[in-house]
Amino acid sequence: MVEQTAPEPPPSGVYESMFLHGIDGFLFATEDGRILRANPRACELLGRSEADLIEHGRDGLTDPRDHRWAEAVERRRQTGAFRGVLRLLRGDGSTFSAEVSSAVLPDAAGVYVSFRDLTAEEAEAARTAETRRAAAEVIDSLESISDMYVGVDADWRVTYINAPAETRVGVCREDVVGGDLWEQFPTLVGSVFEAPYRRVMDTGEPVTLENFYAAADLWTEVRVYPLRRGGIGIYFRDIAERKALELEREQLLLAEQESRRAAEQARVEAAYQAVHDELTGLLNRAGLIQQVDSYLACWPASSLTVLVIDLDRFKVVNDSLGHRTGDELLTVYAQRLATLAGPTDLVARLGGDEFVVAMFGASAAEADRMAEAVLAAARQPVEVGASLLVTASVGLAGTADAGAADPPVVWDVLLREADAAMYRAKETGRDQAVWFDEQMYLQSMRRMQTEHDLRLALQHDELFLDYQPAFDLRCERIDHVEALVRWRHPTRGLVPPLDFIPVAEDSGLIHQLGEWVLARAVEQAERWAHIPDMRVWINVSPQQLAHCGFPELIATHLNRVGLPGFHLGIEVTESTLADRDSLTTVLQEIRQLGVAVAIDDFGTGYSSLARLSTFPVDVIKIDRSFVADVETPRGETVLAGIVTLAHATGAHVIAEGVETEAQLAALSALGVDSASGYLLARPAAPEHLPLPDAGHSPLEQRHGLHPRLQYLLGELATPRPGE
Repeated sequence: MVEQTAPEPPPSGVYESMFLHGIDGFLFATEDGRILRANPRACELLGRSEADLIEHGRDGLTDPRDHRWAEAVERRRQTGAFRGVLRLLRGDGSTFSAEVSSAVLPDAAGVYVSFRDLTAEEAEAARTAETRRAAAEVIDSLESISDMYVGVDADWRVTYINAPAETRVGVCREDVVGGDLWEQFPTLVGSVFEAPYRRVMDTGEPVTLENFYAAADLWTEVRVYPLRRGGIGIYFRDIAERKALELEREQLLLAEQESRRAAEQARVEAAYQAVHDELTGLLNRAGLIQQVDSYLACWPASSLTVLVIDLDRFKVVNDSLGHRTGDELLTVYAQRLATLAGPTDLVARLGGDEFVVAMFGASAAEADRMAEAVLAAARQPVEVGASLLVTASVGLAGTADAGAADPPVVWDVLLREADAAMYRAKETGRDQAVWFDEQMYLQSMRRMQTEHDLRLALQHDELFLDYQPAFDLRCERIDHVEALVRWRHPTRGLVPPLDFIPVAEDSGLIHQLGEWVLARAVEQAERWAHIPDMRVWINVSPQQLAHCGFPELIATHLNRVGLPGFHLGIEVTESTLADRDSLTTVLQEIRQLGVAVAIDDFGTGYSSLARLSTFPVDVIKIDRSFVADVETPRGETVLAGIVTLAHATGAHVIAEGVETEAQLAALSALGVDSASGYLLARPAAPEHLPLPDAGHSPLEQRHGLHPRLQYLLGELATPRPGE
């Protein structure tokens, strides 16, 4: 066996070289801390010279705040060595962390201390830790945000996908990370997303887009950013809710726009309808006035001619063929008038069958030619299921060319004058045109004065009522009294009703006049309320009936005096009931008050006897023209038919205008219920009527009757053979 010998130690020069040129600091010292030697690296790291280190010893190079030094020295004393991290003190007072190794040398030759600076390593470790912390924070952020994220490197390999993206796209992180983006998500190839992704990868410019990703059924907003290390980061979020809200906003915006458009259209239509006739499309009264004012404002010196046109016997068409046929006739005629109008002419429908043509700057000859064309247009047949032939009446009024000193054109005056001329055309034969002339001017002035005086009469108590009694031919008593308004003018004396009633109707005073009559008649009826079955009748105009509050007005006056409704009756003319649909309701409301309704002057209108049953009527008043004809076979037959039909509908029959004993006898024989007329009694004040006294004496014993009436009533009361 070969005996092994211990290796020889290296020459001392080797240790000296390591001491002088080592990369670590190296010190020789005594155990109590005196430094004996320091190598150049130690001097460099500590920033001191060897002599300075020898002078200061261990206390001059240890950080006094690092209490680990005491522990290290104690451990070396006990174990002979120490190794650990301590803080050393540089010559400039700064400290640094160092890895220190120390051991006791053999033979009590002292101790050595070696150390190396850990500053750079600690900094690098700190940077690494910070990088890791930052990376962890980034990952935490990517996992906590609501956005979905996919990271891709420069070779299109998926480097990361967060949990929201996994869930929404339906993939597993382990399956896609490291794989090629286009292979993992093949639906991206050729989609709207591919080109933007590649553009960001090539240019480094970020891109934002919105589109629908069909593979995930996802409306998404995508933001693509370049990554510093290369590659791209793809952020995408679900914007389905936002898209729904945007769609809703768009729909609301469209609805609002449509609403505004509809409102504007409605405004335009309302503005159009406000100045145009709904049936014919012509200007209405308001539109005509507006256009005339506009023309006169532009051409104040221009002459103006007005034609008022009214179709003759149009009411016959309405009553016999119906309102629809009448409307068709009006529409056709309106179109013909519009065709005749020149560029500066205005054509309007004022209502019913009344039309107006306004001509600016036209001579009298031109106006005459227009009037003839208007008449010719009316004469042309109108095909409305049947061929209708009608005519028209035309009234004309105009001004000459106005000069600077002439008064301005008064439109209302011209219209009123043309209207008066039109009525003159009707009165003198129809189917013609008539110019307003001096005579009509005087009549017009007289009507204006009558209107003015009537207003004053209503204020100054110039009106009074007379009463025309009707005698019951069966039980010899007065049970009907008609109130007749009279006007005692301070200078003109008694003004005939035909002179002021039409004026009241044309001017609108009929409402005030009608209420005055209603109030006085109700008061008088209350004074006669003790007379059995006594009823006071008042005449009511179509304008009063058309007023929506007329039934309430009657109720107010009845309640004012405490009069039961059955003591009052209203008379309406047969022509008033032409608009049957609207007035029937009004008449029913009046009858519900207990007030009776009578058709006055029955037989003079265009209604057939068959229509009688359709009206809510209590009394039929036969016109005096039928009474005058009662002694002829034809007249007797007509009256018999009226009485029979009236009784069949439950209506009471009163014959008006009885002037002869023969008429009275014939009416009684035909079954007429009551009669009135000058033969029986003239209209008179209440105190002069032959009314019954408190004992209700029979008529033949009553003061005030015609001398022959007492005899006739006695004869009529005598039973006939066979009765």
